[in-house]
Amino acid sequence: MTGLKCLRLFCRALILWVLVLGSTSAALAEAIPPGAIDESFPLRAADTSSPRDTLTTFLRDFRNSAEAWRSGKSRDVIDRALARARDTIDFSEIPALGYDAATLIDMALLSEVLDRVALPPLEEIPGDADLAAGKDDELTRWVVPNTRLEIERMTNGPRAGEYLFSKETVAALRTYYDLAKDVPYRPNALVGIYEDVLSSPGDWVPERFRDTLPAWAKFVAAGHAIWQWIALAMLVAVGLPLVSLIVLAGINWDSKRLAASPWLRFATPVALILVVALAELFENLAEKVVGLLELPMEIISLMVLAVQAVGLAWFVFLLSNRLADAIGGLRAGADGNPHLDAAMTRMVFRLISLVIMILLVAAAASRIGIPIAPLVAGLGAGGLAIALAVRPTLENIIGGLTLFADRPVRVGDFCRYGDDIGTVEQIGLRSTRIRTLEQSLVTVPNSEFSQMHLDNFTARSTRLLQTVLHIRHGTTPEQMRLLLTQIRDLLSANPLVVPDSSYVRFVGYGAHSKDIEVFAYLRCEDEHAFLAAREEVLLSIEEIVQHVDAGFAGSGGATSISW
Repeated sequence: MTGLKCLRLFCRALILWVLVLGSTSAALAEAIPPGAIDESFPLRAADTSSPRDTLTTFLRDFRNSAEAWRSGKSRDVIDRALARARDTIDFSEIPALGYDAATLIDMALLSEVLDRVALPPLEEIPGDADLAAGKDDELTRWVVPNTRLEIERMTNGPRAGEYLFSKETVAALRTYYDLAKDVPYRPNALVGIYEDVLSSPGDWVPERFRDTLPAWAKFVAAGHAIWQWIALAMLVAVGLPLVSLIVLAGINWDSKRLAASPWLRFATPVALILVVALAELFENLAEKVVGLLELPMEIISLMVLAVQAVGLAWFVFLLSNRLADAIGGLRAGADGNPHLDAAMTRMVFRLISLVIMILLVAAAASRIGIPIAPLVAGLGAGGLAIALAVRPTLENIIGGLTLFADRPVRVGDFCRYGDDIGTVEQIGLRSTRIRTLEQSLVTVPNSEFSQMHLDNFTARSTRLLQTVLHIRHGTTPEQMRLLLTQIRDLLSANPLVVPDSSYVRFVGYGAHSKDIEVFAYLRCEDEHAFLAAREEVLLSIEEIVQHVDAGFAGSGGATSISW
């Protein structure tokens, strides 16, 4: 009899325990009716005012989104519920690259774990009433009993004061799922939602597409269905040769038109834009059609980002050079002056392209989760070392800009720089290249070249001819007067001599000669033209000296010429 009583007591205790355990799930089930999708308030935000609200909002809205997806409802209905579920989790550490796919996987993992663990009754989870009554006034975090799933109160940022599943919980969801995946589901759970998400097509393909596939194609291997791996292989087999073909076609088109106008060499830039667009299309097809997630999608996203970054950087570099060549090569205006300096235009476009490339690198780093602002702010004392290291480069760039602003010399000008003479061939971002009289190429940093004493011979509108004639002492005054008159007439009759700028004077007696100074400006901008004109004038003067029978002094008649 005693044994029978004990058995009855045990049965009653077992029934009571089942009822208590069932009431736990029932309490949440009452607060979260399965499949109840409220379309009356499409802009309703997630309720994260307390741990209880955050937990119930996630379970309800993720379930509603999953059931709407499984039943083939419209994408708007699915996304609205999914967005509210996403807002209950702190995804601040998830990089922008592949954000939607990564957060969807994390929500599926969190749902799988919550559907397998025993949740406490609603009244035991801190709610709005508890917080308002001051029972949990200092509550900063709440942990699901017997788990490491943590709901944390945000203390800063735009979501300060809200209770969200912590970023530490998000980082460990994969581990939690591996520990709980063999535990049976609770009643009314979303059975197999994680595997369904992995093996299902993307948003651009109806979910019923998977039902039309044979069983072997739906078999999951390495995290995705066989049909998804086959589709990925086909995308790669088509995409890589197509990208290579487009780039080679653009390069080939431009290489055949090297001598043509820069405006006609547009094929390579257009090809690069097409490659960037194709890379974006490839990523969308992999995610929105094939439905790839997790590691395969992360690898594809990184590859696409690399292709797009290189393609855009190459495009900016080519476009800046082509625009600089095209604009710098514009014909002179009606006033005879060039519209723009070609070298200055090229340098400005290179600076612009450098800035754009830096922005591209920053954007790419931000997309893969490398924060730029903390990196720059964290330079600290190292920033001083970097500043000192780049100081010469910055000085050279500023020196180059100074050369373009002041324009003491231009590309093609023949000049004296310091104690040397040469022709300017290139003014770049860092240095200036000069071809010397010995035909050697000298490279001078812009910071030094801009501070040199620069004498621009090409900028002269006239050239000075100045020489001293040493006439022998035996020349009579009548011969000297005739000699002076004929040399003056020679200069007056020469069309290259600037009027009223020349003179011929008897300036004094030397040790062995009577000295006559000849001074004149010749209209010669080109150095070779000046040398030829001066040569002709000197030979004509020698003929006059012989004609008047004056003769040069026996010392050799030294002649001096000023540049």
